[in-house]
Amino acid sequence: MTLTDARIPAVPVRSARIDGAAITANARILVVRRGSGLVVADLAADGYGHGAAATAKAAIAGGVNRFSVSRVEDALALDGLPTAEVIVTPGSRAAGSAVESGVAGPELYGLTDEPDLRPAMRVSALVVGVKTIEAGEGVSYGHTFRAISRTNLALVGIGYADGLDRSASNVASLQVGGIQRRVAGRVAMNVLVVDLGSDTASIGDEAVVFGDPSRGEPSVLSWAASLGTSASEVATVFGSHLPREFS
Repeated sequence: MTLTDARIPAVPVRSARIDGAAITANARILVVRRGSGLVVADLAADGYGHGAAATAKAAIAGGVNRFSVSRVEDALALDGLPTAEVIVTPGSRAAGSAVESGVAGPELYGLTDEPDLRPAMRVSALVVGVKTIEAGEGVSYGHTFRAISRTNLALVGIGYADGLDRSASNVASLQVGGIQRRVAGRVAMNVLVVDLGSDTASIGDEAVVFGDPSRGEPSVLSWAASLGTSASEVATVFGSHLPREFS
């Protein structure tokens, strides 16, 4: 697939959408479980990539008013939040939460398999090109994927520069047209290719990396599992690379 096959839509090609209502709902559940004075919202790594300030505001709406950050500058960014107590804990981790100490980490963001906690991050990108290749033709760098029969491909505008791990090459899947489509070939800097088989896609169609399973979208847990990593790491990396849209 060449650059001449790609067209850039006049809308954001890739983004991480953060659902503040999901964080608020998760915070309410955690407050009911533990009591408002026992919940400390972990905002390490810019709120696990969700945005520390936006997460704090959403958590306050859910009844949480204590926050943990790993750097003094992160605490300064939270100045002015009403009724907020900020604790600076150097070395605070973004890979898990200490439930026994009341610290709410992954569960605040819906990065667990608990069905009553909602995922707050949705990562997606647009199809920017389409192409049909014949049996035996290769895809992307090194041609690590070769078609076994005539197949349709979609070029999706997201890559390793956007936080999408290169280990997804030929392994992970994105949802296009409501169906999981395997990544074909190596993930490039700002794009990847998915195998559509005999199906088709159009430029401007959305490809969902992960989102809300209750809406029929793949989960961040399934994406992380396909790469052999944690949901917290996935969200944190994407959130630090992609344009974030808050709702």
